[in-house]
Amino acid sequence: MKVSQELSDAIEKYLRGEATPEETALVNEWYGAFNDTTVIVNDSTSTKEEIDQRMRSALARLTMQETPFPEVKRIFPLKRWVAAASIALLIGAGAMYMLNRKPAAPAPVTAVRPSAAPVMPGGNKAVLILDDGSAVTLGENARQQAISQQGASIRLQQQSLVYNNTSAPVSAAIAYNTLKTPRGGQFSLVLPDGTKVWLNAASSLKYPVAFNDKERKVILSGEAYFEVAKNQQQPFIVQLPRMQVQVLGTQFNVMAYADEAHVRTTLVQGAVKVNNEKNTQLLKPGQQATLANDAMDFKVGGADVNSAIAWKEGKFHFAGEEISVTLRQIARWYDLSLRYENGEPKGHLSAELPRSTSLENMLKMLDGSGIRCRVSNHELIVSGN
Repeated sequence: MKVSQELSDAIEKYLRGEATPEETALVNEWYGAFNDTTVIVNDSTSTKEEIDQRMRSALARLTMQETPFPEVKRIFPLKRWVAAASIALLIGAGAMYMLNRKPAAPAPVTAVRPSAAPVMPGGNKAVLILDDGSAVTLGENARQQAISQQGASIRLQQQSLVYNNTSAPVSAAIAYNTLKTPRGGQFSLVLPDGTKVWLNAASSLKYPVAFNDKERKVILSGEAYFEVAKNQQQPFIVQLPRMQVQVLGTQFNVMAYADEAHVRTTLVQGAVKVNNEKNTQLLKPGQQATLANDAMDFKVGGADVNSAIAWKEGKFHFAGEEISVTLRQIARWYDLSLRYENGEPKGHLSAELPRSTSLENMLKMLDGSGIRCRVSNHELIVSGN
């Protein structure tokens, strides 16, 4: 099969690790579609198996160079890829499985039924709830507009919500806004002090339209990444259900979902102080404070920062994560409810995929790792592993 020059160039760039997302998608589509035994790329003839081997070798090399995984115990089986199309989908998604049991027998991949409406990955969407209770829908198709609220100017945009840096009169009661993202949604905003916030799926942030108090305090539920504007006179505080995170100016991620067993604060740069009724801990860059739901003491240790902030960078990055945790992340992003038929699967998973990957690709990755899933009526049903 003679390929077009555009496709030929995309393949070569893919193998060199220089392909754009559009070129990677083009290679993925081509590779999963052809049935010929030989392919001509830049006037050289290769068998499909040779192309496959080059693609897999390139992927492994690039993944080890760009996204090293930590040493973790992996007790999950790496199954044999059962078809060239499955290989192509996994390669196109950028998945890397680092699991160490003997290969199991192939099993059919369970995906969305052809007759069902496709389940799409999440995107930029949120709802802004103003102080008077009125709601404004934000997202890809939302129209840009401006709102004036107690001296604060708010620009509503498709990709971000921006507050200006003015202050409301000190004597006036401060108005509070709340930004909420649904399951399958994410959004970013710039607070009145210039602090940048990225909200992950199924999260909410309540904040004043002007920071006139001695501290800058916001209330978070879910997960968010903060780049806090420095102000030595006004500490920035993130209030969580069972703890606070206090900073002066830094970058950090907070994961505080109600359905997770831990609250995790991961420091990227600067310094933060986490505290609750019992104790206080100071974090250094690269550290993570973990507070279990049934405990009062923080556990502080080294963090896989890439994994903690991957969602903000548009990726799933599972580095030896518990399978149940990864499944909840997937369910939130694809706006699926989660049900276990035979209890939560045991083990850990290491993989990396773009958050834009289709649900079908995600199910193939899970199946290739031995996690039996199917989708029905917008529900991710896990039968076991």
